[in-house]
Amino acid sequence: MKKIILLLAFLSLAGCANVMTLIPSKWDDNQAKSITDIQQDARRFDCKGDLVAQLNKLDLEIEWFDIYATTKPTRDVNKLTETLTTTVKEFQTRAKAGPVSPLYCDLKKKIIQQQADIIAAGVMGRF
Repeated sequence: MKKIILLLAFLSLAGCANVMTLIPSKWDDNQAKSITDIQQDARRFDCKGDLVAQLNKLDLEIEWFDIYATTKPTRDVNKLTETLTTTVKEFQTRAKAGPVSPLYCDLKKKIIQQQADIIAAGVMGRF
């Protein structure tokens, strides 16, 4: 009988851990500010300026957001930045390789803005 009770207790605790991954995290002021900063940098990105410096700043802000979300833990929010991180890293690699065409820069800027806005909608939509 004790073994059955222990087994049921173990299964219920394991079940709770799985259920917790389905419940969205709550509002967080730091994440709201951080994603707003990322959005602002994406909007103010100047394709005629120093691309590498701007991309490095953006990358650092996204990294801060990821570290905070992982440590907090709000892992559901952390998953949102994977695509944005990839986009910024690809753009950084391209910018470090040499001159970037204005069309390429403009397209990447728009993609980064859209991705930041999608993440912000998720972060700001929590209660």
